[in-house]
Amino acid sequence: RVDRTLVEDLFGDKHIQVLVSTATLAWGVNLPAHTVIIKGTQIYNAEKGKWTELSPLDIMQMFGRAGRPAHDTEGEGMMITSHTELQYYLSLNNMQLPIESQFIPKLADNLNAEIVLGSIQNVGDAVNWLGYTYLYICMLRSPTIYGISYDDLEKDKLLEQRRVDLIHTAATMLDKNNLIKYDRKSGNFQVTDIGRVASHYYIAHSSMATFNDHLKPSIGDIEIFRLFSLSAEFKQISVREE
Repeated sequence: RVDRTLVEDLFGDKHIQVLVSTATLAWGVNLPAHTVIIKGTQIYNAEKGKWTELSPLDIMQMFGRAGRPAHDTEGEGMMITSHTELQYYLSLNNMQLPIESQFIPKLADNLNAEIVLGSIQNVGDAVNWLGYTYLYICMLRSPTIYGISYDDLEKDKLLEQRRVDLIHTAATMLDKNNLIKYDRKSGNFQVTDIGRVASHYYIAHSSMATFNDHLKPSIGDIEIFRLFSLSAEFKQISVREE
């Protein structure tokens, strides 16, 4: 950390003219520069287990450090990529890709947090809460991307039934993992101690389900480490074979 701070200070004071960093470090470096060069556009995605292309947002974030208005009158961005991906990255200069919501995969965890806070007590509260999210705006704007036909949108212009279905699915999952008690008849939610722990320590509901299934009073140290390795929070951390 000390070495990184020293290099950043030297570069910021223009004692160092060129700064070279890995892709991971480049996201964390927030220094203005005249020229930014991205050498190679592929990074390893541990979740998918393969090399993937940098996202448009990552590219724009890195290029955004070139020619900061307060530090320079202009900036340059250069990219070195494969010929097969050339047209894809050229298109980024001519069009803006829409930003879609990624909220659905995390809906259950966020719903549990709101239930623990007490701001949501039943399905009706949750449906109303979902109407204030960016996901709701995206579903209205591009319904087909989220599995909603234009006929369904015409019948239900506020997508109330779709929101009810999303909340019901998330609540059922939380109830199955013992994070909440879900009364399907009345639609009421009741928080549990496990739900409070998950919300307080930002633990995914899938991890809590794993802990519930495998935790035993007589579990040993090795088993505990193995249990932690099965949790969703550590799924992107790979271990060397040696």
